[in-house]
Amino acid sequence: MNLSAAFLLSGACVAIAVALQTLRLGRRGGAGVVLLASFLALWMMGMFLLELRTGELADRVLPLGMLLAAAFVQAAKDVMGQAPRWLVPLAWSGSLAVALTGLIAPRLLYGPGASGAGPAFWPLAVVSAAATLAMNLRLVALVRGAQGRERRRRLALLGANVFGALGGGGLIGLHVLGVSLTGWGVLFLAVSLSLVAYASWAPEDLREREGLIQAAVQSAGFALLMALATAAASAILGVRPVWVAALLGAAGALPVDASRQLLVEAVTRKLFARPQIVPLLVEAVEKQTSRAEHAETLAEVGRLASAVAHEIRNPLGVILAEAKLLELSGADQESVQAIRNQVSRASRFVEDLLHYSRPRPSQMSEQALEQVVAEAVSRARQAFGDAAPEVSLDLEPLRWDVDGEALGDVVVNLVTNALIAVETIPLGRVQLTQRRVAEGVHIEVEDNGPGVPEALLPRLFEPFVTGRGRDARHPGTGLGLALCRKWVQRHGGTLTHARPATGGARFVIVLPRP
Repeated sequence: MNLSAAFLLSGACVAIAVALQTLRLGRRGGAGVVLLASFLALWMMGMFLLELRTGELADRVLPLGMLLAAAFVQAAKDVMGQAPRWLVPLAWSGSLAVALTGLIAPRLLYGPGASGAGPAFWPLAVVSAAATLAMNLRLVALVRGAQGRERRRRLALLGANVFGALGGGGLIGLHVLGVSLTGWGVLFLAVSLSLVAYASWAPEDLREREGLIQAAVQSAGFALLMALATAAASAILGVRPVWVAALLGAAGALPVDASRQLLVEAVTRKLFARPQIVPLLVEAVEKQTSRAEHAETLAEVGRLASAVAHEIRNPLGVILAEAKLLELSGADQESVQAIRNQVSRASRFVEDLLHYSRPRPSQMSEQALEQVVAEAVSRARQAFGDAAPEVSLDLEPLRWDVDGEALGDVVVNLVTNALIAVETIPLGRVQLTQRRVAEGVHIEVEDNGPGVPEALLPRLFEPFVTGRGRDARHPGTGLGLALCRKWVQRHGGTLTHARPATGGARFVIVLPRP
């Protein structure tokens, strides 16, 4: 085996290892990189067979590397998330047609040993060159329109396309013309693969690199051991040169190690309820970091809310006192009431903000759940006076470990929203159901109002999101549902929304067993 063949075989092993590690880690753009690395390995194997003068076998395997072009288009789309809808299917169909042509009738492309151009070689070469040029021009335009990290990622894809074209079709074209430089293919294609891997694996946060570094250290350690073992065996058996054996041993170990890791993690997922594997550990670190950052943000919001509450409450009290004086002096009653309504709204917003940013400690105790819910419904209806719509109750008597005040506030908020939704509907209906289920307790609040606007659904439980504007009859603060979900989660439960088949809205509280 000559030096070029050893490098080609090693490069193919490394490409397979990259594909397997990408599959294992599940990084962004992973599907495209897996395909790209797999077909890159296939292309290198074709050039390896060509370098060994295997004749017909090399002639049939080598064209399969054309799938590399389609895989690159797929990787670019996966990483950048933008491409014309027709581009990926066109790339795959064209590359597959060329690959199958070479596999079935290689003489249409070139002569024996990939020497001399066949009848279809130059037309395909012109089309491939034009497609590569068009892709590069497109990437250049995208690079110019980006900044910072995104610009570097797109620049990496541009470089990968250039090196991939040089190491693939470029070197094969030279070989057909009689200039054999196939050994250089490893260098060009390795650079191409590295650049695509960078574009795909470049993490959004430095802490996310932990999983990648761990996987690289594991593979490198195993590869070093295999390199030492094969070098020792080569020296003992008298096979020369020893360093070539060490290179092949190290490269061959990489896909073996990646496959071992995939197998171990698959078995671990099956056998253990809480598997400790790299992708899940990385995900856990990211979630923990996000929670810590969120807690820090909430603490800052809490401090701000306290300052805002202190600064606003006093002026609101003065405004109410002045409104009372205006009323006594004979001012227009409607104007005075408008002032009071706006002060009440501002006070309610301040209170909600304080509750959201600095929730009080939970006070859990066993209580009659149906009584907590019924009292909350009564409080909600009182705010609407005598004209309050009826609420149909179906409450199963249960004693449950809850924070009665917090759960009552949740029910008040949900029922109030439902009453507002049906207030102007002639046959408005609000129904509240409480029942025991397998996972715990379900508390459902359903109405037949207009329902939640479609645009709000993805952000329904986020703070400061409301479907009722400031000019609405009952303006919202945008914190009610966010507070409700927070309190339910502090009970270990969930709060979800669904749209009934008959229309309206249904909010479901699930409280788990104590």
